[in-house]
Amino acid sequence: YKTVPIENVFLQEPLEYLPPQYHRLFDLFKAQNIHVEVVCDSNDALDLSEKTDLVYFKKFVLNSLPKGEKQPLSADGSLTILEANNDIEAAAYASKLMYLNPHFQPVFLIPDKSRLLDDAWIHNGLPSFGLPSASLGRPTLQLLKLVTTFLWRPIDPYKILEFVTLASKPIDNDLANVLATCLAQRPGLDSEWMFAAVTRFFNELNEKAKTDKTINVKKIEEQYQFWFKRTSYDVEKQAPKDEIIAIFNKLKEWASEAFENGNGKNTSLLVLTEQARRVQEILEELPPNDKFLTYLELERIIRTVYEPAPVQPSPRELGHYRFVHQESCFLEKMDALVWWNFTDTEGVHFFSKWYKTETDYFSSCHIRLQTPQDQNALMLWKRIQPILKTNKQLVLIYPKKVSGSNAPEHPMFSHLRACFGDLNKITFHIPNDSAIEQHLDIEKPKTVPITPHRLGKTPTFVALNDKALKQREVETLTSLETLFYYPHQWVFAHKAKLRKSSILSIVRDNTLKGNLAHRFFELIFKEFPLEWSREDVNDWIDLNSNKLMRQEAATLMMYGFEPERVQFIRQIKYAVWTLISLIRQNRWTVEGSEMNLEGKFGETPVKGKADVVLTRNQFGTNEPEYCVLDLKWSGHGYRERLIKNAADLQLVMYSRLLTEHDDWAHTAYFIMDNARLLARNTTAFKEIKPLLPDVDAFKMNEQIWLKMLSTYQWRMEQIMAGKIEIRTEKTAKELEEIYGAALLEVLEMKGEDSKFDDYRTLIGLVV
Repeated sequence: YKTVPIENVFLQEPLEYLPPQYHRLFDLFKAQNIHVEVVCDSNDALDLSEKTDLVYFKKFVLNSLPKGEKQPLSADGSLTILEANNDIEAAAYASKLMYLNPHFQPVFLIPDKSRLLDDAWIHNGLPSFGLPSASLGRPTLQLLKLVTTFLWRPIDPYKILEFVTLASKPIDNDLANVLATCLAQRPGLDSEWMFAAVTRFFNELNEKAKTDKTINVKKIEEQYQFWFKRTSYDVEKQAPKDEIIAIFNKLKEWASEAFENGNGKNTSLLVLTEQARRVQEILEELPPNDKFLTYLELERIIRTVYEPAPVQPSPRELGHYRFVHQESCFLEKMDALVWWNFTDTEGVHFFSKWYKTETDYFSSCHIRLQTPQDQNALMLWKRIQPILKTNKQLVLIYPKKVSGSNAPEHPMFSHLRACFGDLNKITFHIPNDSAIEQHLDIEKPKTVPITPHRLGKTPTFVALNDKALKQREVETLTSLETLFYYPHQWVFAHKAKLRKSSILSIVRDNTLKGNLAHRFFELIFKEFPLEWSREDVNDWIDLNSNKLMRQEAATLMMYGFEPERVQFIRQIKYAVWTLISLIRQNRWTVEGSEMNLEGKFGETPVKGKADVVLTRNQFGTNEPEYCVLDLKWSGHGYRERLIKNAADLQLVMYSRLLTEHDDWAHTAYFIMDNARLLARNTTAFKEIKPLLPDVDAFKMNEQIWLKMLSTYQWRMEQIMAGKIEIRTEKTAKELEEIYGAALLEVLEMKGEDSKFDDYRTLIGLVV
């Protein structure tokens, strides 16, 4: 390349306000006989002879008006404020305004690096500005601050889930989906759930690789081992510098390879490569004695490098409007200026970065530092330049909300009020203010009211003519309950195969605690001997709780969750010992936990899983007696109502599957968060408060079972006839009138909407 020598330097900003390093640079230029000239216009050259609102405002910011006197607003169109509820409305309105008025050709000042205005322009057929996007939210750039998550413990499952769900990541997409599903349900690493899922994935992948030579199993295994099987370190201590360097080197190599494999289209990967390299270089330049880094030290290094690089998704098109991003970038005057996003995006420099003793020391060494006064002076000079450089028409667009957050007014609003007082004459609320047409002498975009279209009344039945509407080969209790009470859900899910898309997010707290509590009970009941004391139970829980939470509920191990974690362990200890005591006092022994049950529901095969199965010998005989317990984390009142209303279908089903056809097992709910056992009577557990003490539980089970069979037959006859009931709160009364006495032979139907219905829009509940 041919080197072009520098002959002249032209400064657009005042030299006295610039940082000291520029002064040194320009002094070196002058020593090399390079001419340095400040070309920013002198305020004396301004034409302030006209009597317009804009000229009066120029005089005000130049302190050329009498102090304390408000100027009358003539609303002559030279100064206009367009106020919108949010930036989306403002962008849509501005683009339509430009489209309808091609003769209006202003210059645009666009302070932010957002694509919003450019997208609105393209949508309305206007030539693209070619605005760059410099968003920190780009998925590729997120990797820079997420990769170090794997170094520390306790793990942050939210960050790891974010890592595996990014569009671009240094791990196979299919494997990432498997890991994300596991993390969402069991937020932790090395759980049995995750181990089984990953093992199954690699077994299937090896089979596919036998016929598809493009699959590199070894590379995918190396990725998994590198990220998910690495040594982690206590977040309050330190991690080896060499391992941190290896992580960023791995990220750099992956980003570079991915950029090349993508034919150089994703420039964000190129940015990520450079940023990972910079982090790596900073780490390598640290003193040799600094072999370890703390979490905060590493975060500071990453933040030093972590910054958005502008990417231009759309090229600048022919005929585009002239624009600048900085207030001081106007090289010449213009007739009209539109100041987009006229909000406060500045930072005022009140405090110095240096103590006085430090500044005195630097001064003694003849080192000049930039002071807050210098920074503020430059900022104030820049702030008024767009106003002074506009000759005829200045339009300020102020959205009250930007990116969903309240946007503070630009500091120049206070100058406007100080100059003119009330600004109502020149303020127009878009998009509905019609007075703007006369004020700016332009055509105003018209709004078209949209009449809401209601979906209509929810039908009581949907008619389907499909041969696939028949019995399933195997049912579960969950699917049967759906069929009994809300048959449309059973048809849509199991026959039409309409499933909601998976939203990969960490499960809610109650679900998380319920899953973890089940694991505690399952593991304890697999190994506890009858001679265990309360202290033995507590010791076992203390010994295993941290491991279980790291594997399946890592959110409870995170900073700030200690009170919740301690409370949960207390609840588990109390619940486990309460249940063990009830089992012993009533001569029960644990037959199994998480026991698979299979059998027949009429002629239909069914399967389920019982949380806890107990057994004992009946008094005076060697005949076994069984009891099935369903463990629930919470919902004491709801489970109590189920038993009292003879709606505990799950317990009845388990009771029948556990025993012979003409026999029944005892049943009960055990609520873990308050250690309460709920049952109809005291036959199985003498110490509890019975819910229906005068009712024969086995006879009631028989009655419920027969009604379940009748309900199943009734529903299947409807479905095979293509008649699908839509049961909601709105249709319940109408359905009762249609069915009449037929409802006496089946389970009592629900009178409200389903709590968890994925098909609300489909059946007309969402209007």
